[in-house]
Amino acid sequence: MVFTQGIEAETIIKSFLIVIALLMFRNFITNIIVKLIRRLTKKYDLKNIAIIIDSIERPLVNFFTYTAVYLGLMVLPLSTNIHLFVNRVYRTCIIITATQCLIRIVTAYSDFLNSNYLQDSGKIGKNQMTKTVFPILSKLIKAVIIIIAVVAIAVEFNFRQLSSILAGLGIGGAALALASQDLIKNFFGGFVILTDKSFNVGDWIKVDSFEGAVEELGLRSTKIRTIEKELVIVPNSRFADREVVNYSIRENRRVNFTLGAVYGTDPERLKSAMEKIKSMLDSHRMIQEESTLVKFSDFGQSSLEIVVQYFTKTSAYNEYMDIKNDVNFKIMNIFKEEGIEFAFPSMSIYMNK
Repeated sequence: MVFTQGIEAETIIKSFLIVIALLMFRNFITNIIVKLIRRLTKKYDLKNIAIIIDSIERPLVNFFTYTAVYLGLMVLPLSTNIHLFVNRVYRTCIIITATQCLIRIVTAYSDFLNSNYLQDSGKIGKNQMTKTVFPILSKLIKAVIIIIAVVAIAVEFNFRQLSSILAGLGIGGAALALASQDLIKNFFGGFVILTDKSFNVGDWIKVDSFEGAVEELGLRSTKIRTIEKELVIVPNSRFADREVVNYSIRENRRVNFTLGAVYGTDPERLKSAMEKIKSMLDSHRMIQEESTLVKFSDFGQSSLEIVVQYFTKTSAYNEYMDIKNDVNFKIMNIFKEEGIEFAFPSMSIYMNK
């Protein structure tokens, strides 16, 4: 194969100068393009375009590097076959650059949504859904971009065996599917979570014996951060055939406990204490209206039992505990005012003389 048709020194110098010149000025040209795009985004308030500026800067530098080498080679009197090969390699480099740009843009948008858009308190429901779906969607988009790039490069080099390769992949994929049923179950489990909207990233959930905040929802598994700060990775298939408790979607929490007063308590004092507890709960600003219950329920083994029930106006754990703390201290003060003692498990023994 003849690679060249005779190269003069003058042509080699010309080719070398073209490569050096473009390599020297590639950063300068890239900066001009980036600054121009920045000015346009500021002038026309194109915030979405501004996100991609930093994403395309590095691929642009790579593009000018490929272009410098390509133009330098094209000056040389290479054979027709080599010229065709160089053209194909250059077009492949353009495909790679475009792929890098698209992947970087998807990553930039993902980071933008997670850091800025999701902090808008006025769109909590929509933001939680976006925070859950977009990381998975971005991974799928990146995978599609890479697959399209690989196919485009294969077409560029005229791979005739591409169809047979794809057919082989189909047969191999079927065999792989049979051997990886658990992986497929996990994938469809993640799909069910997204479509059913069982929970979102940030929700506090319980599945089996695991309870905690959802940190990440992936294609194969879900990451849960427990109250002990342990990271539990749960396969998505578990969510399809098990009960999942989502504590975050409830609007309030229920409090239910039993007070014990000692036997011998004056009935009128006990009744007065119950009325005060009921009045205190009804007037509490953080307790749901018409949700309170204070009743003398049973004669226990060692106490007169009073059932107390109410719903808080919040589901946040810390606020819920603050409400319980406040109510419990107020109940203690009411019992103290009425001269009622709290009962505790005890036994009376009568001795026969």
